[in-house]
Amino acid sequence: MASAPARRHYSGLWLGSAVPAEAFAQEVAVNPIQWSASLLAPSPPEHSGAGSSTAAPLPTASTPSFFGAGFFDDAGDIPGSPVLFYTLRGIWNPETNAVDFEKRYDASKVSEDLVVQYSGKLSPSGVDGQPVISGTWVNKLEGVYGTFDAGLRNETEILIIIISY
Repeated sequence: MASAPARRHYSGLWLGSAVPAEAFAQEVAVNPIQWSASLLAPSPPEHSGAGSSTAAPLPTASTPSFFGAGFFDDAGDIPGSPVLFYTLRGIWNPETNAVDFEKRYDASKVSEDLVVQYSGKLSPSGVDGQPVISGTWVNKLEGVYGTFDAGLRNETEILIIIISY
């Protein structure tokens, strides 16, 4: 039996990359990941009396536990729109650390059918001790797929990034 998550949430700036499969390496660029996102464990229910051991309900599509947003500032493939915004919405299962979510672009700039599906796993302590989400992505509309990884940056790193600009 899996233990409860060490943290109730993982929130902040996630940085990484989405890499196309080798078959698409000539046509599809490696895309940077810059997400402002949160993974939120469900709250345990109120105790209903002595000895109550009811577990917190797992999230569903109607109650996302992974959500966020991001942008591309080099969206050269959309004429007249150098910045392309998107939202992230999906499910984090804190018992298994599975993370499944969709990236949907601003519908005024691209087709509503352009949805990128991500499926991965949260590693609470990555190589640098910070949480990392790694897995696969699929863009069914354009028929491409690949892998991704994104690490949660800590506050000191974010400050250094800001100062360096």
